[in-house]
Amino acid sequence: PVDALIFSELSYLGFGGIVPDHPGQTIPLREAAEVFFTLPNKEQVYRVKADLRLLKACAQTLRFGNTELTFFRELFLPHEETQFAALGCLLDDGTAFLAFRGTDYSLVGWKEDFNMSFADSVPAQREALGYTREFADAYPLLLRLGGHSKGGNVAVYAAAKAEPTLQQRILAVYNNDGPGFTDTLMGDPGYLAMVPRIRTYIPQSSVIGMLLEHDEDYTVVESSEKGLMQHDGFSWEVKGPGFVRLGSVTRQGRHHDLVLKEWVRQMPLDQREKFVEGLFSLL
Repeated sequence: PVDALIFSELSYLGFGGIVPDHPGQTIPLREAAEVFFTLPNKEQVYRVKADLRLLKACAQTLRFGNTELTFFRELFLPHEETQFAALGCLLDDGTAFLAFRGTDYSLVGWKEDFNMSFADSVPAQREALGYTREFADAYPLLLRLGGHSKGGNVAVYAAAKAEPTLQQRILAVYNNDGPGFTDTLMGDPGYLAMVPRIRTYIPQSSVIGMLLEHDEDYTVVESSEKGLMQHDGFSWEVKGPGFVRLGSVTRQGRHHDLVLKEWVRQMPLDQREKFVEGLFSLL
């Protein structure tokens, strides 16, 4: 699970022009990091400085330094309200991890997140499904999918909507504090088939990860931050090879979950759409 979060966080980095943008060609993580840190504009292709520290640390390890990176894809289409990125990681156990980027700091990315409250699917989810299919066609490997925040959501969507033959190759899906879905997906046979393989991790006062609906169980992770800042994966506590786990979310977290879910449930889909459009028009 910690490895899955690490790869998910690495997907926030802009590897365009460094990691090959199509399957078949690869670059070791260590070499990708060396090139990345020589970029004159690297300040424009990372989210927070912790991402840079993570990349540097991974490049210096045996565990991650030799991991082959491939098929980096990044889309930012404001007119289509699309923000998407994914990174393929070929692991030394003969499997692959597909890491999907969460929401960046763009208004487009947040608008797409809000669209999830009323739409059966959003562009990033459909892009994730297409990416997974392309990767699976190129690499006949067993797969793990994962992401942080919206990245976790689109990873679950891709697995749920994949063909049964592709689903059979998916070992697990790691959803790190990603929001759930509307009721439409909850009864989908593909989603129900994947539920036993979905690994959802949320901090003790989770807000983002408890949004919308979930059928899968979740593991509560201790965070060093408070409130909404617990969504930051870099605040999740690790001991030995795993997360520091807690028995349940806090009372405040449960309260937020109940209030938000009830507010969303009481608002018809057309009103949700009008609310989102009005809010982001103001922003």
